[in-house]
Amino acid sequence: MRVISWVMALALVLISGFAYAADWKHATALNGTPKYAAGFANFDYVNPNAPKGGQARLAVVGSFDTLNPVPDKGQIASGMGLVFETLMTSSLDEVPISAEYGLLAEAISYPDDFSSVSFRLNPNAKWHDGVAVTPEDVIFSFDAVKKHSAVSQQYYANVVKAEKTGEREVKFTFDTSGNRELPHIMGQITVYPKHWWEGTDEKGQKRDIGRGTLEKPLGSGPYRVFAADQGRSINFERVENYWGKDLSVNVGSNNFDRLRYDYYRDNTVVLEAFKADAFDFRTENSARSWATGYESFSAR
Repeated sequence: MRVISWVMALALVLISGFAYAADWKHATALNGTPKYAAGFANFDYVNPNAPKGGQARLAVVGSFDTLNPVPDKGQIASGMGLVFETLMTSSLDEVPISAEYGLLAEAISYPDDFSSVSFRLNPNAKWHDGVAVTPEDVIFSFDAVKKHSAVSQQYYANVVKAEKTGEREVKFTFDTSGNRELPHIMGQITVYPKHWWEGTDEKGQKRDIGRGTLEKPLGSGPYRVFAADQGRSINFERVENYWGKDLSVNVGSNNFDRLRYDYYRDNTVVLEAFKADAFDFRTENSARSWATGYESFSAR
């Protein structure tokens, strides 16, 4: 009888494990159900036939001295989210639900008690040099931000282990259960190329992901850094052979060939630069400026 009991217990473990491993989802939501079903064509708010081309000029108040988002030290340049990607990405029309859909990861899986989360990487995901994105890249990125960022140490405090569980699968194990937000949080992790950061730069010096740098980084996103003038401007160019251009979450997006961010010291200068046609788009959050700041501009 004891042998039979052990056999039955083992069978139950295997069955439950198989059910968990097979429970892959294309999306996840903190509240309710994701709006977009598996296989959706594109987000409702985009124009899937939007033309590609042109340049958008934007303004930023402040400065920057690094293109490496990992360490807390330094001021990261705007727009680096166009170069680096996360495992999952959010839609813009599900704010109350807070849903995430596959980007670098094509699927997500987690048990009913939310004690862990697994991601299955998209087989087409590539870095700009053509190298495939791997579970090792995900683990490397997680270890790097935990080591070099105090903010990330707190954000991922409940994650006790990151491990490769398949050719394209990575699993994060938590020290607690019942927190449905943790799988969501891990879907937001930015992934960096392990092989590039463990290599050497053009001067033959070994790269260090824990330090700031102005070297143009290798990414997997729809844009790459074209030129960077420290503290003044940064230019991005669209990657023509971007691996994810036909993903449902990207259709109708990333339409400009070039994006430029110019840096200004204060908002007063930014307003005057906008009126002088130095950049193309501005969000106005000052009632006073809205009422009086554009009089000379509108009179043209």
